[in-house]
Amino acid sequence: MAGMMTGLLLLLLVGVTVARVVDLQKRIIGGQTCAATERLHHVKLISDNRTHSSLCGGTLIDKEWILTAGHCVEPGWTMKAVLGVHPVDNEKQKTVVINIDHVIRYEEEGRNGKLIHDMALLKLDQAVEGLAPVKLPDCEHRPQINDIVQIAGLGPTDVDGKTFPATLQCANTMVYECDDPMSLCKVIYFQTFEKKFCFRKTNVDARHGDSGGGVMFNDMIYGVQIRSGEKACTTPVSALDLCADKYKDWIKNKTKVIFP
Repeated sequence: MAGMMTGLLLLLLVGVTVARVVDLQKRIIGGQTCAATERLHHVKLISDNRTHSSLCGGTLIDKEWILTAGHCVEPGWTMKAVLGVHPVDNEKQKTVVINIDHVIRYEEEGRNGKLIHDMALLKLDQAVEGLAPVKLPDCEHRPQINDIVQIAGLGPTDVDGKTFPATLQCANTMVYECDDPMSLCKVIYFQTFEKKFCFRKTNVDARHGDSGGGVMFNDMIYGVQIRSGEKACTTPVSALDLCADKYKDWIKNKTKVIFP
């Protein structure tokens, strides 16, 4: 009897250990399916060059405009936008091809030529009906250090980057100081003069495929994801700050949308 009890105890301990490992794997990105009323403005972007494909996120900021990360736009690649991707049973979901001539990347003249920022606008051939664009930020009340913001995406949810979710994943994380000397958040995708903010939380991360998604605070978009935290936030996730004057003015000038 003592031997049987010992065996059962060992099995239980193994079971607990396995459960903890599995739970950790599930929490590596720290997300869950977005609520049915959340992120109705999220856009799934699929690019293809016949031999390779890539996945990104985007946000409908106007009935004719999608905002995303600049590195999600590959010159010469075919890009499709899936509108109304969430919830999955959305009757208003539709897929449209993005006209390459309607892709605008943020560029400005520098001393040694053009400087490219990691932000892009995609103009739709026709205005979207039935889908409400995201609420633009109230820059008088932007998120501060330690405030909770929400990120979302359809990128992989496992540490190996091989398991993709069937539903849009949302996760809460915290605004973090970008200038932390131990932070690699200062290493950004395009140029060092980009205006950004960072966020991190234990076991919450964004991965490849999540780039371009919106960072939400008080149900408004305040940032565009450009860099993951490299597998469960060993570094902070970073985003471009839409309240930076240069980005706010650029979006307004290109799209005519009005910030509050």
